[in-house]
Amino acid sequence: MSCAVHIWAIHVPAFDAAGSEKILSSAEKARAARYRFDEDRQRYIAGRASLRRILAERTGTRAGELAIEEPEGEKPRLTVTTGAPGIFFNVSHSGDYAVIAVSDTAEVGIDIEEIRIDCPIDQLARRYYAASEFEWLRNLEEDKRLQGFYRLWTIKEAVLKCAGVGLSVPTQSIRVRLENDQAPSVTCSDAGHKALEKFQVRELSLVEHCASALAVSTDEDVGIFLGSA
Repeated sequence: MSCAVHIWAIHVPAFDAAGSEKILSSAEKARAARYRFDEDRQRYIAGRASLRRILAERTGTRAGELAIEEPEGEKPRLTVTTGAPGIFFNVSHSGDYAVIAVSDTAEVGIDIEEIRIDCPIDQLARRYYAASEFEWLRNLEEDKRLQGFYRLWTIKEAVLKCAGVGLSVPTQSIRVRLENDQAPSVTCSDAGHKALEKFQVRELSLVEHCASALAVSTDEDVGIFLGSA
């Protein structure tokens, strides 16, 4: 058997945020209004409205009527009364894009990061990466180091989001190993989160100038299917 994960990439500048805000919940509208910058608000609305439409199609419930719970410190989820409890989803946004991952059988985590040439990768890597990862990064050819930094970052984020633990687990405790022609592997030095090591991790090529990764809590083969929103 295999675990199917469906992924959508939404181009935010082309998204009708004003026309889509009406399907958001009152809490989502309030959160959107709190964003200081319009581009951040646009990204949030694009991601959340697209998620609602995707979940509506899968559950047969109107997008504006879906009840999405967001318990403090936990991942958002559909309430049992409005959707099948077996639907798992995750959203990420950066730059001009929002991405959504949905699975019927396993928890998922997805991350996308716009690659910025002005990113202080050495400073951030020293702070957030394990020593072995920092050494791997330093040994890369100069023109591959920026991409390498973002590859590690998106994998860590996807794993943490899949687990629903956020940054309560230090990023240094999650060690990513990247080898040619093999899927990334992850080890965790935090004894309380060894389950992260069993996640299936995949690097994604979704849009130009962005790095992205997917983590799935399954020991089955993962099938990835790209959708259009």
